[in-house]
Amino acid sequence: MLPKFAILAALAFVVPSLPALATGQAVAQAAGQGTGQVTGQVAGQDSQPSPISIAPPVVDLGVVEPGSTHPAKFVIINSSKREITVLAAMPNCKCTAISPIAGKKIAPGGTLELSASLAAPRAPGVKEAVVFLTFDGAPPAQAKIKGDVRLKVIADPPYVDALKEVVAGTLKLRSADGQPFRIIRSGLADPVFVGFDPAKDAPRAEYQIKWSLAGRACEQMPIWWFVWTDRIDCPVIPLRVRDECTGSKNDMERFARFWIVKEQFVDAGRAMNGKPVTIEVELEHYNPPKKGAIERADWSTVIGVRSLIPGLEVKFVSKRDVGTDAAMLTIECTPTRAGAFEGEIEIETAAGKGRVPFVMFATTW
Repeated sequence: MLPKFAILAALAFVVPSLPALATGQAVAQAAGQGTGQVTGQVAGQDSQPSPISIAPPVVDLGVVEPGSTHPAKFVIINSSKREITVLAAMPNCKCTAISPIAGKKIAPGGTLELSASLAAPRAPGVKEAVVFLTFDGAPPAQAKIKGDVRLKVIADPPYVDALKEVVAGTLKLRSADGQPFRIIRSGLADPVFVGFDPAKDAPRAEYQIKWSLAGRACEQMPIWWFVWTDRIDCPVIPLRVRDECTGSKNDMERFARFWIVKEQFVDAGRAMNGKPVTIEVELEHYNPPKKGAIERADWSTVIGVRSLIPGLEVKFVSKRDVGTDAAMLTIECTPTRAGAFEGEIEIETAAGKGRVPFVMFATTW
């Protein structure tokens, strides 16, 4: 089997996302159309159509709920007159689970089923996941899954675009069901509306609001802009801040401590003032310079957790290892006041400290 880094080096990187169950009809249709076929070059031969095709090449889920999990099925078709072996199958995201097919053989004219299970992220937007496949005797192929993660309040665009020195802009927000709602906070402050006065005008089903990151130093740039509403089914809308400082420049300490947080924010949902709730935070081992090699066995040994949000108390409960390169932490969170909580929780392991953005809404009833 080829090492993981060799496969990745040979294939283009694609940003991840979600899945769904492909019907037998869709598989048959895709296979009949010959879609998913990859043109490549087998050693010692001229460029020619690949004997391997994937049906369907893409599972499109349409609209999906944030945090939901969807299965997907693909059929790998061998149209040649020789047996072909699957060398490796690797998703581009740890959020993607697949059936173990490495080492399996596909008979001449035969097929092999690939099952995948993916969890939709909490943040809105179109997401795509890819499973990279390599074979003995055929060029690489890909199986893709995509979906549109939508909340009950839809943001357009579903992010804050602060690239290329842009420091301010506007967002449109509308309820998916057309019902009126209120925006109560945006970016840790009162919302700034365009063409709407909350003191005079009745609630609407659609708004335009302003955002501004003017004056923020690179190290102070938030990776999320949170908008809060009065809807019970959508209290907070997480919008990723797209900025040069929120990408590879963000959290440079990750190289020294050897871990990152899998989900880049935690939504604890609704809680009651004074009543503890538990959350799970998954740490992933991180060491790109050494191709994922584990240089510190204690990288996930938890020293403690700390709340950086006024009115929120946190306590480390337990840790569960997920293989050798991930760990699931259980943390107890107790609000000591009512209202919206927005900020960060600090996690310290034997290898160093890191922070994870956190949101929660607490009530008094």
